[in-house]
Amino acid sequence: MKVALVGAGGMARLYRSVYARLPQVEWTLAVDVSERELSACKALGARRISTDFADALAPDIEMVDISTPNHLHEQQAVAALNAGKHVLLQKPMANTLAAADRILAAAASGRGRLGMYLSSYNNPLVWEIKRLVAGGHLGEIQSVRARDAHTGGLLAKSSTDNWRASRELTGGGSFLQLSIHAINLVQWWLEASVTEIFAYSANQYSPNVGGDDVTTAVAKLDGGKLALFDSGWASEGITRELYGTRGSAVLRDNDRVLEVKLDAPYRSELIHITQPGQTVSVARPPASEAFDNADNPLNQQRVFIERVLAGQPLLNDGNVGRRDLAVVMAAYESARTGRALKV
Repeated sequence: MKVALVGAGGMARLYRSVYARLPQVEWTLAVDVSERELSACKALGARRISTDFADALAPDIEMVDISTPNHLHEQQAVAALNAGKHVLLQKPMANTLAAADRILAAAASGRGRLGMYLSSYNNPLVWEIKRLVAGGHLGEIQSVRARDAHTGGLLAKSSTDNWRASRELTGGGSFLQLSIHAINLVQWWLEASVTEIFAYSANQYSPNVGGDDVTTAVAKLDGGKLALFDSGWASEGITRELYGTRGSAVLRDNDRVLEVKLDAPYRSELIHITQPGQTVSVARPPASEAFDNADNPLNQQRVFIERVLAGQPLLNDGNVGRRDLAVVMAAYESARTGRALKV
């Protein structure tokens, strides 16, 4: 798979070198506006570098990884899909639902496949929770709580060239940028979609960033299950908590530690519970901490490429990206109108 990475700075610094390490990949091109980032990509193994996105549409490019600011996703993804490329798109899908719909339309009419990059799936503890829920080990899930927050907004300095300082360019604020991870995971874990949401949202302490620096939303999912989503750019903390009739699973310390309590014995590769009511904690394996670990079988660039090459269903396709964005936008509209909204 001949890959072009578009947007090599920011979060992409954490995972760009994976393309030089995957045996199924030839890292053909890196595109960025920064010569410094391009030089780093060249040193890591990119065969060509460019400051022009159009070069990612060259005939020899088969896949385009788009890791650019939110407002550029539509233009770049549509162009790549129309050119027949496979596209791996950084979350969130776009800065508006209309833009997401146009990306989906391009995917439907093109030869390439559209997938979403969500870094949480690199983590085996996230998959352990999926096994616990799917196997009924937690019983019936009654409620879920998820918090995604850091102090990036509180510490941000005023800058006219910081796209995150613009609500228009991002499409929102902390809830869009951070809670979209939990919104995606909860729906995947429970195999249920958010159907209704009520939210409060504000910018309290982060005048140099656009949009919200705190949002709390209560969501109803298929079957009546309830979830609480909490985001923040002026405080710390990332947790995921699932509470069921037969046990609980809590992912804490920035998704590094999973604490499980069950009413019955349970054994997996990661967790061994021998007594009813026993609580066991397990740490995230160090190898999965690195986003650029190409040997991690859960690495999301690797998984996307393997599934495309094998013709298999994608883990998170464009329809999932649009669904998650719809939940976020409904939450913002709920906060604006002061009423619960259907998603």
